[in-house]
Amino acid sequence: MTATGPISSVPTNSSSNNALLRLERNNRSLLSLEEKLKSYVCEPKTRSLYNRLESLKQSLANLKNSNLEIIKALKEHTLFFEDAKERIREQLENYKSMELKVLEYIGMAKLHC
Repeated sequence: MTATGPISSVPTNSSSNNALLRLERNNRSLLSLEEKLKSYVCEPKTRSLYNRLESLKQSLANLKNSNLEIIKALKEHTLFFEDAKERIREQLENYKSMELKVLEYIGMAKLHC
């Protein structure tokens, strides 16, 4: 049986190792998004873009911290996969949403060059 919604590629009966690998891969992707935001191309040219960039940076930091908490808890077995399935699904959805927001910001920043 697979999950419904935007993260339907995450089976509800997938193993803890698969979920852990997916979260670790997303963590590397979050670091990559963070690096993109540090690019000179993304320097804000307006107050609105500056505020949006700061908000994105804060959201990225929160998402990374949450991601790392789940990874650590799964590795240390203080959180069991069965109990974490919904939280993992939410984390993956939040990552996809963040990725879209960062790409949207980059597009807006390039328009104001």
